[in-house]
Formats: sequence, structure tokens, C-alpha cells
Amino acid sequence: MTPEETAAEFVRRRRARNWAVFIALLGLVALFYFITLARRSTALAGIPLFPV
Repeated sequence: MTPEETAAEFVRRRRARNWAVFIALLGLVALFYFITLARRSTALAGIPLFPV
């Protein structure tokens, strides 16, 4: 492999890793959003989320 091919491969892998991190962060944001929606909807309805 030439140095140019090695550099191009590094850039390609870094770009793929950046997309993977971006998708993981979006997944976490969506998870927290839906958790918040569930907690607020049960609080508004007067239903305890975790009955004791």
C-alpha cells in the first residue's frame, strides 16, 4: 500500500466511525425523549410509574 492509500483508508474509517457515534448519540437522545414522555404522561394521568 502506498502512503496515499493508507491515508485514504484512515479517512474512510474515521468517517465511518464518526457516523456510528452520531447514530448512537441519536439513539440515546430518542431513548431519553421517550422515557421522559412516558414519565410525564403517567404523572399527568395520576398513575404511579413505580408503585410501592
